[in-house]
Amino acid sequence: MNIREFRRILLLTFLLPIAALLIVSGVLSWQIRSANLAVNQLQLIDRNLQRLGQAQKLILDQETGLRGYQLTHDEQFLDLYRGHEGEIVQRLNDVEQTPGLSLPQTTRIRNLRASYLQWKHEFADLQIEAVRTGKDENPAEVNLRGKAQMDTIRSQFSETMQATSVLRQQSVGVWQERARITRVYLLVLSLLTGTLIAIYMNHQLNRVSLSFQTSVTSLQERADQLFASEQRLRTTLVSIGDGVIVTDGHGLVTMLNPIASELTGWTIDEAFGQPIEDVFDIVNEETRLPIESPIARVKRMDRVVGLANHTILRRRDGTEVHIDDSGAPIRDAEGLMVGVVIVFRDITHEKQTQRILISNERLAVTGRLAATIAHEIHNPLDSVANILYLLRTDSYEEEERRHLLEMADQELSRVTQISRAMLSLYRESRTPVPVELRELLQDLISLISYKIQRAQVTLEQILPETALVEGYPAELRQVFTNLITNAYEAADPGGSVRVELIRLGDGARVILTNSGAAIDEQTQQSLFQPFFSTKGERGTGLGLWVSRGILSKHGGRIELESPAFADGTGVKVTVTLPRKFIVHAPAETA
Repeated sequence: MNIREFRRILLLTFLLPIAALLIVSGVLSWQIRSANLAVNQLQLIDRNLQRLGQAQKLILDQETGLRGYQLTHDEQFLDLYRGHEGEIVQRLNDVEQTPGLSLPQTTRIRNLRASYLQWKHEFADLQIEAVRTGKDENPAEVNLRGKAQMDTIRSQFSETMQATSVLRQQSVGVWQERARITRVYLLVLSLLTGTLIAIYMNHQLNRVSLSFQTSVTSLQERADQLFASEQRLRTTLVSIGDGVIVTDGHGLVTMLNPIASELTGWTIDEAFGQPIEDVFDIVNEETRLPIESPIARVKRMDRVVGLANHTILRRRDGTEVHIDDSGAPIRDAEGLMVGVVIVFRDITHEKQTQRILISNERLAVTGRLAATIAHEIHNPLDSVANILYLLRTDSYEEEERRHLLEMADQELSRVTQISRAMLSLYRESRTPVPVELRELLQDLISLISYKIQRAQVTLEQILPETALVEGYPAELRQVFTNLITNAYEAADPGGSVRVELIRLGDGARVILTNSGAAIDEQTQQSLFQPFFSTKGERGTGLGLWVSRGILSKHGGRIELESPAFADGTGVKVTVTLPRKFIVHAPAETA
């Protein structure tokens, strides 16, 4: 049973009693309404009986007052007679106008009212007038007639009240019957509703119980699997060759494996609950400034992140190791980040190996340039030696001697320029400085122009603009020395190399194009890997790898396109550098 089905069962279990209660309430309301109608009818009958009784009492009072006046001729007895006619008629009219009154009852009321009015107007009022005027004749006969009329009125009152009483008894019976039916309905509906709800609840509870038992069994199996998986994970973390640190959402350490414990100098018990910044203390190798914690970077960027290059981990005992790491968010089932895992490794040996490789590459570049420089310096020195020999052995006019000295000075200036360029090629700068790319490229080209000519390659320079960037001059010279050397060595005799400098709004671009053979796609994918070379024994396989690392360090990039021409030949290398120095973590090394 899934959660949706369980919620549906809970909803039905909640709504069914409410629906049953509504049905019972509806039936009871109907019965109570019927009972209320009977009670209302009973109240109307009681009210009519009260009105008839009041009307009969008032008529008897009038009769008593009339007799007293006849016997005593005292006007005070007429106080009981006067003013009651309207009230008596009003009482009888109220009874007649009662809703639901039967026709026989209505007829009785009308007859009773007519008999009363006849007695009053044809007997009582005439007797009062006769007594006042002294014309009372045959009083016995008249009184007998009045008595007969009053007896008729009493008889009519008796019949009417008796009929009303019977009607009242019937209404009481109806009310009692409806009350009894209501009780029966209440009992039957309660039993039926309770039984149905009990049956339904028992069925649903059995389903839920069975589902719960199944879920418990499944959860137990999953718990066992999770425990086994956790044990395998712990074994994996213990056996893995990289350090692993896990933190919660607040950056507090919750676990680290033995490799991480060894690299940081913190034991598992000591590190638990500590801030990651205390356990994983990292600084920049060059600036010695603290680096942003991987936890903070993961929270800020909400994705997998890696450390910048030149990162050093300061162990608890104060020793330092070079590391490479990455941080990744840990998410719950709803996708919310609840922690971070850091994986890092000791790359101290790799750093030393890289330095050796880069140093070897520089030595290789230096060796290639040394032969060029020796040749370039040898020619002007030979010229200077010849000029000195001529000046010692022959007699020249002042004008000729001045001309020879100027020639010697030019050759020495050329030697000085070559030696200065050689010194600046490997003069390291500790901080990024402005670098004029046009001058840098011109110096490099002047140094290796002899080799380019000897390779029978035509060099085309398009350096029309001044392009200033920030960086390390020696490293940039190394990059462009490698690239220009690769370009003219790849060009066939009679081919060409073009060096083009383009100034951009946010930096500069250098494009080197050679007319040699194209490079296939598979070779292109391996060109920037260390120790891969297409030159055989003549190459170290480090030039492009080191060059890309240096450019990445400067925040730049290098792109290779081949073929470069429509005829399927040539290679074009594009180097892009930003105007401001930006430290970037290189793809491979730096």
